[in-house]
Amino acid sequence: MDWFRDVTDISAGAWTALAAWLAVVAGVAALVYAWRQYQRAREQTAEALQPNVAMFMEPSATDWHLVELVVKNFGRTPAYGIRFDFANPPTVGKYESAYEDRYVDIAQLNLPAEIPYLAPSQEWRIVWDSALDRRELGEAIASRFDGAVTYYDEPKTGGRRKQRNQFRSTAVLDWATLHPVERLELLTTHDLARQEKQKLELLRNLLTYYHYATSESREEVLRVEINRVRAAADELRERYRAEYNHTPVNHTPVNHTPVARVPINQAPVNHTPVARVPINQAPVNQAPVNQAPVNANGAFEDAHTTIINGRHRRDLA
Repeated sequence: MDWFRDVTDISAGAWTALAAWLAVVAGVAALVYAWRQYQRAREQTAEALQPNVAMFMEPSATDWHLVELVVKNFGRTPAYGIRFDFANPPTVGKYESAYEDRYVDIAQLNLPAEIPYLAPSQEWRIVWDSALDRRELGEAIASRFDGAVTYYDEPKTGGRRKQRNQFRSTAVLDWATLHPVERLELLTTHDLARQEKQKLELLRNLLTYYHYATSESREEVLRVEINRVRAAADELRERYRAEYNHTPVNHTPVNHTPVARVPINQAPVNHTPVARVPINQAPVNQAPVNQAPVNANGAFEDAHTTIINGRHRRDLA
């Protein structure tokens, strides 16, 4: 109890001095806390107002298989002097200079040395490559690229240089992270018009053949042409069934009755057979005909037809 007696014996002046010191300590602590809060708020404001440039890749809005490299400023202030920094620069195939053996050279993507200025929400983009062509190249071309973009918050001025801050944003560009390139394509008006034109050309050649074939009156010659057309229809039907059922085509030779070929009204039949009428540089038995298949007795039978719409692409493998 001695310490309690000592405390009670302190004079009023000592208590006043102690209270004053405690007030000073509390004031200093409050000032330190306020200063730290001010510095933190200032840093947050400066961070919110600084430029924020990011680099990424995304499919093109006009053609889904084209992938673009995009550099965009997501910040609230402009970015200056944007430069690319890659350990391994992005590559692309030089498809326009492919060799006869269908090999292509791999070259670096043509990137600018510097993007001078990007305003807030402004972006710079370039078409990088086609996902379909890149899939055909396979492992011959790299798919992952680690890089970064460096930029400043102030422009570079001549003479007296104003202090400016440099920023750096890293990025990983990986083609494996994109959506698969297999996709159902909708036909455009141009594609539909081209298909209708090809169908009309096929019909015109068939009518031309029919015009010359029906001018013949001898039964043996007509029988040869009938067998020839039937063989072409059977082969076409078997190919469609094989594509639909994913089974190999049965290439069974057709036994044609050998007869002598004679001219039909000065138009030789052996010079204009149905299998040799050119339709877009392809034989008739290779072009799809939109008609119902015919059995051996000449009657129509039901069959499922699968129409595959798509664009032909060159093989680069």
